[in-house]
Amino acid sequence: MIKHKMRILNKEWLSPNIFALKCSCMGINPAVGQFFQIQVDEGFEHLLNRPISIADYRKNELLLIIKIVGKGTEILSKKNIGDELTGFGPFGKKINVVKKKSLVVAGGIGVAPLFFLGKKLREKNIDFAFVFGAKNPEELILKKEIAKLTDRAIFITESGARKKGTALSVLKEIDVSEFEICYACGPKAMLKELQSMKLTIPVYVFCEDFLGCGCGLCLGCAIKYYGEYRRICEDGPVFELMGIEFN
Repeated sequence: MIKHKMRILNKEWLSPNIFALKCSCMGINPAVGQFFQIQVDEGFEHLLNRPISIADYRKNELLLIIKIVGKGTEILSKKNIGDELTGFGPFGKKINVVKKKSLVVAGGIGVAPLFFLGKKLREKNIDFAFVFGAKNPEELILKKEIAKLTDRAIFITESGARKKGTALSVLKEIDVSEFEICYACGPKAMLKELQSMKLTIPVYVFCEDFLGCGCGLCLGCAIKYYGEYRRICEDGPVFELMGIEFN
């Protein structure tokens, strides 16, 4: 387990309950799909670290995008520029970004690791479309940044817009067969629905869960994958969707 002392270089509120921290983090080479375990504080009240996906990394600067969902992330939201964070990682298996025409599907805060993926796809000149659905326009974060990565960016919300829907409702309106591979990240309900759609192309999903230890010891994040139990933190977090047994 590699421990990093990271200083917050910039903080930005992306919505009323989502914020971005850009931190100094030297000597790492993170891959798409990997994550950090961030220490909430040094006391015993919040003993477990919080798993945060890597949203970007360049020039020794790590971008973390965090949604306030509980007391731990609320405490992290009070951190400011100049404060020090303790992080462990990066954790998770590296995935290879293959040169195939790609469909990227994000739901809610699941956009964070897929933003990192989108940047890698752009760097490798891989043609891709990015579909991003959120609950409301306020949570449609990184919209301008995503639009700069691809001219095939589609944004949709479930409320507050003229045309309402979800990321998956968009898939029903486009020709998915023109793509060779799909990557998705979002709530479990979204991934279950995506699995039921039975797309004709391989689908790889970034699984998110509350990861206790982050390094495979506690077995708290186990899922059934092709009939056997796998750990999201150690064996993933990216898995082929067709192999996951959600029930």
